[in-house]
Amino acid sequence: MKNILIVFLAIAVSFTACKDKSGDFTPTNPSISQIVPSMALANESVSIKGKRFSKDASANIVKFAGVRADIVSATDTLLVVIVPTNGSTGTVTITVNDRTSKGPMFTYGAAQVEYDFITSTYAGTGVAGDEYGPITEAKFMLPNGIAYDPTTGDLIVTDRTAQAIKRISKDGVVTKIAGTGVRSTVNGALSVATFNNPYKSAVDRNGNIYVVDNGANLIRKIDLSNNTVSTLAGSSTAAFLDGQGTNARFNVPTGIAVDDDGYVYVADAANHAVRKISPTGMVTTLAGNGTAGIIDGEWPNVRMNRPTAVCMGKDGFLYAADRYGQRIRKIDRHTGRTVTIAGSGGNTSNTGGQVDGEALKARFNNPWGIEIDKDGTIYVSELGGSGSATHTIRMIKDGIVTTIAGNASFNAPGFVNGLSAVSRFNNPTDVAVDDEGNIYVGDMNNYVIRKIVKVPKQ
Repeated sequence: MKNILIVFLAIAVSFTACKDKSGDFTPTNPSISQIVPSMALANESVSIKGKRFSKDASANIVKFAGVRADIVSATDTLLVVIVPTNGSTGTVTITVNDRTSKGPMFTYGAAQVEYDFITSTYAGTGVAGDEYGPITEAKFMLPNGIAYDPTTGDLIVTDRTAQAIKRISKDGVVTKIAGTGVRSTVNGALSVATFNNPYKSAVDRNGNIYVVDNGANLIRKIDLSNNTVSTLAGSSTAAFLDGQGTNARFNVPTGIAVDDDGYVYVADAANHAVRKISPTGMVTTLAGNGTAGIIDGEWPNVRMNRPTAVCMGKDGFLYAADRYGQRIRKIDRHTGRTVTIAGSGGNTSNTGGQVDGEALKARFNNPWGIEIDKDGTIYVSELGGSGSATHTIRMIKDGIVTTIAGNASFNAPGFVNGLSAVSRFNNPTDVAVDDEGNIYVGDMNNYVIRKIVKVPKQ
């Protein structure tokens, strides 16, 4: 009996000891409670708040989606770290003394001032026509292209089926620059020159206007110093051929841009290429080689998939809307080196999607127009695509894609002004930005030019 009591006593003592040890347990893993700010760009500093960090900065290992960050300073509850260059949106982890814990999500991008984007009708009545005068009375047939004239502050409209190039002055009057309304290709004085389905235009720093004459596979130049229209490059025969002036060949050219040195760049859609034209008319291929695809890198290995628009950035790079690639590409205008900066592609039938967020994970649906403002913000207009009807205007800023006008959830075109969530478009084909940051849209199948302004949210 005595032996049994001794055993029970030993068990009771052991249980009590274990219970006491359990009650005295203190966690040893580090813990992240908050990252401030939770969105930032690479190489910016953020503060990580939590517990059980090492006061020795080198003893803390912080990773952004698996990529280690440099630590600037450390206390037991606060780390200041530099966002790593090669990281991506995802979970942040902390390791101290071989003990690792997961923290909250971190987003690569800039914490932006929040704006409301408000759409209104700037010019046109919503009824198809070819009439001039005040912007509230003028009519357009199919305003496919819109460009900002830096020399005057006016807008240049390529009215596709009116076969005319038009000007909207800053004081709100629509006038004709060139085109008789007859679909043909005639050079000469503005009063007699004709066009063949002009798509888009670009204006150089001297006020010369370059036009993609899509139906004729030509690049035309309007010289307002002598009021004439001429052919800069191309022939009516569709093909893919570099060369001087009219010896060169294009195949369904759709978009155009010009740099400060007078070089012209063309989105040569059916050739799946971006072409470069010297001031003297020599045509070379800058990116793409006639075969559809998506491959970044150096020419001639770059592949594009029906690029439809190009624009010049203030950083000296060329930007392209790659329609069936459902991506936005950045091209070195000197070397042709090409990289994808936004968009994750579509499916095999060239149908894209509509997903905002981190640029390389976002999705586009038939990007057709592109422009970039003086601050480097990119604006993209999207057509309705097969399988869906996007009809939206997207913004790429600080690595984030946002829909600023139009609403893809409607899944149908429309003509509605107002805030982003309610505004609607019908095949917006081109975008332009003035020096004040106002955005203009060629809303082709609504027969109008729309204006988008941004105002800080209250």
